[in-house]
Amino acid sequence: MLESIEKIDTALFLFLNSAFSCTALNYFFVAITDPSFWIIPGAVVAVYFLIKHKRKAFIIIGLSLITVAISDPFSSQVVKPLINRDRPCHPDSMIIEKTHTLMGLKGSNSFPSSHATNMFAQAMLFSLLYPALWVVFFGFAGLIGFSRIYVGVHFPGDVLSGSLLGIVIGISVFLIYKYLSNFLSKTTE
Repeated sequence: MLESIEKIDTALFLFLNSAFSCTALNYFFVAITDPSFWIIPGAVVAVYFLIKHKRKAFIIIGLSLITVAISDPFSSQVVKPLINRDRPCHPDSMIIEKTHTLMGLKGSNSFPSSHATNMFAQAMLFSLLYPALWVVFFGFAGLIGFSRIYVGVHFPGDVLSGSLLGIVIGISVFLIYKYLSNFLSKTTE
């Protein structure tokens, strides 16, 4: 069963990694998979949000930081070493000749994608805080997730598992925040 899932994951990776390959998309996906692509705009939005909404912004930025402080180490330092799956761009990979690698060879673990875990955790958190914008948040997270396949550093299963893990983390942070908010509001009455 697991072997069949890996074969499907590999076949889907090879298709998604190369089917849409062109110079313009190569530049685009290399750019957006780089954290500076979304960290710098995110910082600008955070500063704007702080100026415009002050107290509410501190809470939301704090929740965002807590979310990534959970999602990133959990995916990269707990789950990845447990699963120990090689990346498709690993130097010893059996599919390396067929892989469209834009980020070079990487010997680190692949499962789950930490980019996907972090982005989907944030997308879920922000979607719960601002439900009308859920398409924007999940669209951006999906684009980042796809970029990891396109540049050749993750299998689709890595991105899917990272997405699901991120969603669970985002929901958990939100529910804990709501519980604590309700608890604190009751104790101050």
